[in-house]
Amino acid sequence: MKTADILGAEGLIARRLSGFEHRTEQLDMAEAVQRAFTEHRHLLVEAGTGVGKSFAYLVPAIQQATTAGLRVLISTHTIALQEQLIERDIPFLRSIWPDEFTAVLVKGRHNYLSIRRLRQTSERQALLLAAQGTKDELWRIEDWAYTTTDGSLADISPSPDPVVWELARSEHGNCLGRRCSYYNKCFYHAARRRAEHAQILVVNHALLLSDLALRQQGSGILPPYDLAVIDEAHNFENFAAEYFGYSVSEGQVRHLLNRLHHERTNRGFLRIHGEAEDVEAAERVRAEAASFWQSLAEWHEIHGRPNGRIVERIPLANNLTPAMADLADRLGRLRKRLDRDEDVYELSSLIDRAVGIGQELKHILESE
Repeated sequence: MKTADILGAEGLIARRLSGFEHRTEQLDMAEAVQRAFTEHRHLLVEAGTGVGKSFAYLVPAIQQATTAGLRVLISTHTIALQEQLIERDIPFLRSIWPDEFTAVLVKGRHNYLSIRRLRQTSERQALLLAAQGTKDELWRIEDWAYTTTDGSLADISPSPDPVVWELARSEHGNCLGRRCSYYNKCFYHAARRRAEHAQILVVNHALLLSDLALRQQGSGILPPYDLAVIDEAHNFENFAAEYFGYSVSEGQVRHLLNRLHHERTNRGFLRIHGEAEDVEAAERVRAEAASFWQSLAEWHEIHGRPNGRIVERIPLANNLTPAMADLADRLGRLRKRLDRDEDVYELSSLIDRAVGIGQELKHILESE
């Protein structure tokens, strides 16, 4: 079947939609996309409003999926466009297409509830959550967990408190996989299985670039795909800089330390499993972080540019990276004393975060 047989003036879409207006630009774009697919080359397209861009790339994408057996990934920036593709455009094309095909919206892991982590947080809520409002939020998530079939943030309204959700969401590096007693009920792994069998994958730019960054390290999030369409590509550069660059913020350090031990509420992982020396190590990092960012602010006040850009190495002592490494070593010794696998995985994810923050800061400060 040719592209014109679907998008042309007498095509399948025109026969189904009354008042369908044939657009030459749309057909030209679709044929250009099809050629790029078959000739294995890149194509950059700029088209004005009203051309019908989504159909112009969906039609050749579905053709490749149904005739060549290739998996096509479509990446967008906005949720609105993802919903348009999944809820309107693709179902319509499926209704007129002579061959069956499958398409799924793939979401990032943090969008999904982890039943195991929710249960664990519920059991330890007195040691993890101080405010009554956060406990109420946890109970709301528990009630929702009994009824949801999707298990993703899109299925719960209003969106949960991020502080509570982080304690219950699925996380990379904090997953027992098939060893988890909830594996067969896991929302994230069920979604992953659907993605592995789908011919069309709809994702956002953040998930695509996160997958590409992980592939450099030998792992990945998305199943293998053969062809890719990047819609709303004017946003793609900023996302690429974020995922392939380095960044460290004061908030990242504070957030990690609060997961370990919140100095104001006396809650956190070390409150449950740690000893006084472990808590002291976390507080030393907190002090080093405060000192570092204060020094950085003072240096920038004198030497920095108004736009915040740094054009020379920052001559500050970096005591924060060694403090992070020391904390990670101490947490590693604590990990050896833990009995439960889920506690080991929870702590391992926090250790990885501490090491990663320290290394990224070192890289930034030593960069030429």
